Amino acid sequence: MPEPRPLYGLPDLASSQRVLVVEGEKAADAARTLGFTATTSAGGSGAASKSDWRPLAGKEVWILPDNDTPGRKYADTVASILTKLTPAPVVRVVELPYLPDHGDVVDWIDAHGEAAEPEVMRAEIEVLAGAVQSETATSDAAAFEPFPVDVLPEPVRGFVAAGAKAIGCDPSYLALPLITAIASAIGTTRRLELKRGWTAPAIVWGAIVGESGTAKTPAFKLVMRPIHERQRKALERHDEAMKQYEADLARWEKESTAWKRGKDPSEEPPPKPEQPPCERFIVADTTVEALAPILLTSPRGLLLSRDELAGWFGSFDRYAGAGKAGADSANWLSMFNAESIIVDRKTGIPRTIYVPQAAVCVSGGIQPGILNRALGDEHRESGLAARLLLTYPPRKAKEWTEADIDPRAEAELARLVDKLFDLQSTTSDDGGTRPVLVRLSPEAKAAWMSYYNAHNVEQADLTGDMAAAWSKLEEYAARLALVVHYIRWAAADVSEELRLDVASMKAGIAFVTWFKHEARRVYAMLGETDIERNQRRLVEWITQKGGKVTAREAQQGCRWLKVAGVAEAALEKLAKVGRGCWRESVTFCKGGRPSRLFVLNATLPVYETPEKLEANEGSVDVDTVDDSEERLPGDRLFPDQRGLPD
Repeated sequence: MPEPRPLYGLPDLASSQRVLVVEGEKAADAARTLGFTATTSAGGSGAASKSDWRPLAGKEVWILPDNDTPGRKYADTVASILTKLTPAPVVRVVELPYLPDHGDVVDWIDAHGEAAEPEVMRAEIEVLAGAVQSETATSDAAAFEPFPVDVLPEPVRGFVAAGAKAIGCDPSYLALPLITAIASAIGTTRRLELKRGWTAPAIVWGAIVGESGTAKTPAFKLVMRPIHERQRKALERHDEAMKQYEADLARWEKESTAWKRGKDPSEEPPPKPEQPPCERFIVADTTVEALAPILLTSPRGLLLSRDELAGWFGSFDRYAGAGKAGADSANWLSMFNAESIIVDRKTGIPRTIYVPQAAVCVSGGIQPGILNRALGDEHRESGLAARLLLTYPPRKAKEWTEADIDPRAEAELARLVDKLFDLQSTTSDDGGTRPVLVRLSPEAKAAWMSYYNAHNVEQADLTGDMAAAWSKLEEYAARLALVVHYIRWAAADVSEELRLDVASMKAGIAFVTWFKHEARRVYAMLGETDIERNQRRLVEWITQKGGKVTAREAQQGCRWLKVAGVAEAALEKLAKVGRGCWRESVTFCKGGRPSRLFVLNATLPVYETPEKLEANEGSVDVDTVDDSEERLPGDRLFPDQRGLPD
């Protein structure tokens, strides 16, 4: 069969949220007689990786392995594949009891006898699955990791830290657009040579994702200020130049009229003044037709800066009826690599524009719902979505602060950006421009090779959106290393401009490692149902509260759980999918009835010494009580909560 092979019973999988995975078609048919939706891969236990498992993304999957070594290996392989899907399914490996050697679900059903009811056997499997810990529900991929601010070189590091504190936003909301803006300052003047024929440009596309009120707009405007200020000054200079040009043009028209009247063939006509070009660094118009003439006069490239990137995505479909959407998308893919584009202008004076080196960095913010709708199948399949570096930090309550950014820090950042804009390309043999090549030091080359090999081992196991993202993240390590190198160069932290050292390469690798983790998170969240999204928000809120809460606290703190009983039901669902569990709480000294605490698995178990217990005047978990110690008056221990786990 051609690869990737379809799963068995594929049409039934779309309408079922729970799917059983077994080994072999006979076993799948047997599981279906119990009322389950069941499937298997084609080609036997050793060919699981040759099938397309994407139809199981976001579902609850129970794997029933055969009772032999190949069966358990098959279950492990399938579970590993499923955990890499986006959104990740909830996976449980359910071992059926009392199976004979090499036995499977068919043998398990036969052992019950002909009189056994399918509903009873189905209930038995459901009980077994309920007792199994989910392999993906507690995955670390669901947790947000802080952006590695310490990896940023100064003065960018200090600016990001101070800005995040002053605005009250996550540092990644400043770091990603600032990296993008700095990359645009370097532009096409430099490329990093990884080997002959493979060079990486300083072109970065980044999107900060967040709902309204997450301070992404103030953060974005702050880091874009140096570019906007530079553009303002350039436009003022152009206005003055245009005034002089208009005066020169009026004088030329008079002189030209006088020359025509004189009709002296020996005299040369007066030279017509040239209109001064407008130096451009930043644009907001997202149509390729509007960008092409600007790019033609801006060989170092541009920065597309949009507070809301929804307009950028919308521009691809603006002329969909005329087939323009596909052309625009293809041109944007070329601009990601600073390649040539050809644009046929229909508005104004119709003409064909050829841009030999079109480079555009993209930066902006977008709300998650809009991003999910914008990244449709077309942009996912073309790879446009995979080129976006994303950050989507958990929402947190803002608190008033008197902190502010030192004006000297802003001035220092502006000087750094100006120095990078002073970089120039070199001249090519045909009189055009070409980038200056930056080469790797031997240590940096070794670090790159190690990263490259490890990265592609990861990518070999990925499918779908993650495989596409990984293919672009491969080179992003080099692009980000180039940006770091020139931040350090502008700050006089490196002596050789055209030699990228191991420190810059390791920084680029550290950043791309963070963006990998964030890509898993964001793509998983974009594929969430409303129920899954509320569960994630609840987990994030509990984490902010120290990892354990009562149902009442959840009801008071989460606005979507205000209805009586809804908060406790939501916590029960989290417990059911393995995200946490209930713990009875007892009250010392003050008396009162014990209450239940929901505790996230990431924070369990909580152990405290007897000395801490004696000093505690409030409630403590029963699990913290050491049964070997003398109990305090009023202590209640419940039978199913006695003792400390190993």
